[in-house]
Amino acid sequence: MTSLRTIVQLLLLCALPISCAAQVGKVETPPILFEILSTASVPFAVDASDQIAPMGANWTWQRVDANGRATGDPVIATLAVSTELHGGMWMVPMIDGDREFLRRGNDGELLLVAVEAPNDQAISIFTPPLILAPRQMHLNEIFLSSSSMRVDWMDDRGERDRGVGERTTRIVRAERIRTPLGEFQTMRVETKFEAVLRFAKAQRSTTLWIAAGIGPVAEEWHGRVTVMGIQISNDLGIAIRISTISPTQEKTLPLE
Repeated sequence: MTSLRTIVQLLLLCALPISCAAQVGKVETPPILFEILSTASVPFAVDASDQIAPMGANWTWQRVDANGRATGDPVIATLAVSTELHGGMWMVPMIDGDREFLRRGNDGELLLVAVEAPNDQAISIFTPPLILAPRQMHLNEIFLSSSSMRVDWMDDRGERDRGVGERTTRIVRAERIRTPLGEFQTMRVETKFEAVLRFAKAQRSTTLWIAAGIGPVAEEWHGRVTVMGIQISNDLGIAIRISTISPTQEKTLPLE
């Protein structure tokens, strides 16, 4: 007759592989890095100087998925530098790899003079500069701007396309969000840009969560380009700032 001790030993041996397999197959769920907590009760005016990185800003971004968890993509460093290239005053690297050249207007508005897209080997020039934002915007305010647009090859082969670029900016609501840097009272700013050219069409929708005096702390975007009716790119993503944010960060931008 099998002893009770032997039965217990057999049961433990049978259970051991199952237990080990369960431990080996266990997957840790990444923490949530970006979360919209609630609609904030106190909206604030959004300054143009808070909608883009100021000259000298050295920001680092982390891409996250739709659930706010980190993706496997490397972090993205963006350093805004002084330059007169394309008639701008400073250049801001964008999360998607493009480079925007900006300056400020006499009334404090934010002007986009050109965009370099290395992945597409294209330079877009706006004449006159496209107004990205007036000096200040308030809740539910909508701002429209448009400009003639010429697209050149980056390797100096000359003009590639031309048309019109139009941009709509709306201050949607106040939202309280959480990132690894803490909780922020932000304004949700949504923009839509469309370039209608002779041979191509480019569309980009962007949502920015902007904290007063700090600038964007999170961004969501969706860009799409078609040439002769054929889609050649479709980029979308969400990213959050993970570099240290100083409460006394300089927020003024250079004037013309």
